[in-house]
Amino acid sequence: MKKILIGIIVVLLLAGCSGGEQVQSKPQDQGYVFNYNGIPIVVNTDVEPVLKELGEPLDYFEAESCAFQGLDKTYYYSGFELTTYPKDNTDYISSVYFMDDSVSTAEGIYIGSSVDDVLEAYGEDYTGGENAYIYTKGDSSLIIITENDEVISITYQALVEGLN
Repeated sequence: MKKILIGIIVVLLLAGCSGGEQVQSKPQDQGYVFNYNGIPIVVNTDVEPVLKELGEPLDYFEAESCAFQGLDKTYYYSGFELTTYPKDNTDYISSVYFMDDSVSTAEGIYIGSSVDDVLEAYGEDYTGGENAYIYTKGDSSLIIITENDEVISITYQALVEGLN
């Protein structure tokens, strides 16, 4: 299971280093929304108001962005990590990655849910390969990875040219 999680993290990091600086325009449908304690977290939106609502993170990491001018930042909170990308002097939310089963999607899916639960919540309209369920809505994807019929990874990912 650790190998799969490490692989997912590596893929997401490498995807961020693919180059380009053009952000997709926001469609009418904002995409998937992660709610944490009543705070809506939407990828491809300004992170500043969200950070004010969330309060002090448990930990923080930053590194020079591979795809944009500036710093990619990662904020660690109880149960999830939130990453950002810089664009036009603003930091935008690029992903929300679930770290344990203390958080869930709006549809009730969490690390440990069954594949049947995922399909019941999100349906059959997904892409991906074996054990990967990628649902796309607006300018975001919900990426669910499973192993032995159980969810082991959940990520809300921004669809941004240069990150994907």
